[in-house]
Amino acid sequence: MAGPKRREEAPLPPPRRSIVVDGSNVIATSKVRPIERLDLVAQWCHDWRPDLPVTVFIDSTTARRCRPAAQDVLRARCMDVTEGRPRYVVCPRGEPADEFVLQHAQQHEGLVVSNDRYMDYDDLRSGVVLVQFELAGDQLVVRDEAVWFRPPNGAVWVPMPALRELGKDER
Repeated sequence: MAGPKRREEAPLPPPRRSIVVDGSNVIATSKVRPIERLDLVAQWCHDWRPDLPVTVFIDSTTARRCRPAAQDVLRARCMDVTEGRPRYVVCPRGEPADEFVLQHAQQHEGLVVSNDRYMDYDDLRSGVVLVQFELAGDQLVVRDEAVWFRPPNGAVWVPMPALRELGKDER
C-alpha cells in the first residue's frame, strides 16, 4: 500500500526589493477617508518590511475625486522625497495607474499591494507578486498568501511569511 502523496513545495519568487501600492485601488475600496486608508497600507508596508522602499501610485481621476483637503495632502506627499517615507506619484491625466504600478514593480522587483488582479495586463503582470487585502474601518487585513503571476498565465500562491524572509539576508 502506498503512503500519502507528498505535496510538492511551491516555488518561491525572487526576493522583492520594493513595495508598490496601487493607491487608486486602496482609495476605491471606499470613498470615505482615502488618506487614512493609504496610511493604513503604508504602515503595514513599514511593519512588514521596513527595509524596502514604498511607492504609492494614484491615477489623476481618483486624486481629483478626493475632497480638497485630501487632495492637498496627496499633493504635499508627492513633493515629499524624505528618505524612509513612501513616495507618492499621481499618474498623468487620462492614464490609469495600473500600467505604472506594474511597470514599476517589474523594474524594481516590487511586491504589489492591490486587490486588482490586472487581468487586462497579462504581459505586464508576468513575474509580479501581488498581495491582496481587506479594509474595514480602521482595520487592514492582508491575506495569508500572495499571488505570484508566472508565465504563461500561471499563478502560484506564496505564503506571506516565506515571502517576507526572501532577500532579508542580502541587505
